[in-house]
Amino acid sequence: MGARERWATWGHALLFLGPAVLLYVIFVVGPTIEIIRVSFFQWDGISPEKDWVGLKNYQELMADKIFWEAFRNNIYWTLIIVVINVLGGLVLASLLAQKIRGRTFFQVTYFLPVIQAPITTAVIWRWMYQPDGAANATLAALGLDVLARPWLGDFTWALPALAVAHAWSTIGLSVVIYVAGLQAIDPQVYEAAKIDGANTLQSFWHVTMPSLRPVTAVVFILVVTTCFKAFDLIWGTTQGGPIRATEILGTYMYKRGILENNYGYGSAIAVALLLVVSAVMAIYLLWQQRQES
Repeated sequence: MGARERWATWGHALLFLGPAVLLYVIFVVGPTIEIIRVSFFQWDGISPEKDWVGLKNYQELMADKIFWEAFRNNIYWTLIIVVINVLGGLVLASLLAQKIRGRTFFQVTYFLPVIQAPITTAVIWRWMYQPDGAANATLAALGLDVLARPWLGDFTWALPALAVAHAWSTIGLSVVIYVAGLQAIDPQVYEAAKIDGANTLQSFWHVTMPSLRPVTAVVFILVVTTCFKAFDLIWGTTQGGPIRATEILGTYMYKRGILENNYGYGSAIAVALLLVVSAVMAIYLLWQQRQES
């Protein structure tokens, strides 16, 4: 390839990628850099003057017991949702990948909660989790009254209950991605496994699972990112209560940064959140590469 062809290739790439890259820089990279910069200041978000405090916000963050409590809640919340979305999404996708009547209808039905506003999800599940709501009514109908409880007022069950609600609202995306991955697997691979004597479970474990590793990586990254960015559902139901039982980094960042007009400290929490998510992604991708090598 000559110099002219190379320049033409780069020109075409710039033509198509340029607008997207520009928007990404303006709306993602730029604000991220600004958040990092603000985290080194004491600022109320209104005054034109910002007081330089260096690492003071981060030092306060490390000693903040509420921050660490929110961090632990966020990890617990994420683990529950990852298990439901990854394992549950794979099981549902495996069923929907079969040639069954109404498959498209079920795929659309599972995906509908993904596209609805998160605050709508919060309203729906706040009603369901009321003491006289649908959740307890269902348990009563099944003869399991002993399991009924004020879900959003229970210190032990409030966070898992909301994690289930969040998983319900996001699992549709996992299902769609997994269905696409399953349909991309060559059927001849399954035929070869069947000829070698593999049963359905063995084919799933030795053929389907390895083939879906790249897809699972995408699902995992999307789910973890969504979990750490969560805010609307919890704020629309418990606002972090009862007594911080459902406090996560997103709600704590909002309280300290916006409600208390402490944008510097709120930005420090945002930077910590960014570092945590980046670290989780890096560790998982490294583990994924080792598994494939």
